[in-house]
Amino acid sequence: MSLDPPTYLSSVQNNIRARPIPWEGAVRTGTITDQDLKKIKAVDKVRKEQRRQTVEADFEAYKSLLLGGDSERSVLESASKRADVIQYILVLTGDLLNDVPDLASTLLDHQDPYKPFLPLLTHSTNLDDPIPLLTSSVLATLISSAQTKFPKSTPKTEEALPKLYKYLSGLTKSQDSGLQDLAVQEYSAVLRTKKSRELFWKQRKDTVAPLLEILRTAAGAGKDTESTLWSGAMSIRSATEAGIGGAIGLQLLYHILLVIWQLSFEGALIGKGLQE
Repeated sequence: MSLDPPTYLSSVQNNIRARPIPWEGAVRTGTITDQDLKKIKAVDKVRKEQRRQTVEADFEAYKSLLLGGDSERSVLESASKRADVIQYILVLTGDLLNDVPDLASTLLDHQDPYKPFLPLLTHSTNLDDPIPLLTSSVLATLISSAQTKFPKSTPKTEEALPKLYKYLSGLTKSQDSGLQDLAVQEYSAVLRTKKSRELFWKQRKDTVAPLLEILRTAAGAGKDTESTLWSGAMSIRSATEAGIGGAIGLQLLYHILLVIWQLSFEGALIGKGLQE
């Protein structure tokens, strides 16, 4: 798999990191608590090693901050009316998951680890809205970690995957190659198990069909025209050149083909349908 982070996502995250947040004002208005602020400041704008040590010293505190507890809401739920705070916390959550690998495992021990995030996928129908975009990245990381942590698929993960797939399918149907590539990379991150691939195939009209349409465009095949790629007469080299000519980036093509390859592990289920 590609190790390069999606360029589009990195740009959005960097813009949000650079924005000043009036944290003390957020505390005064009750958007977040003073304890929330102390936890945030302890890991915000600090060196990676310091961030890791702080979180590892109190995993439970950061699980409570991000997911809530029995008697308290998560910071994302508390700040539901402040889009700027939600965006910043989502970026910080992504940074924490990347910088503190064991944090994901701790969060997944929560009784409902996806609860604060799933509603944010439908925050807006605007594809440029950073909130669902950032949320999908966090969810993809958590679900991918869950697939490693738990040998068998969990009910909560099976409930979350279709919602994530639905959001990402909207990105693949857009005309923005950056959004398309982001979605495809997140698909790839979670297609690690038999169940995730089965659920993906179950939603194939929204998940698989747009990917095949991108491949058709790359091959120069319109909906009502024949293509030498689909007839098998086109070489790998000529297909690549067609991709360039079709204004489809090679990185996006690679990631789509990777997803198709991951699906191929369920050949008995999808083989005939994919051929059709």
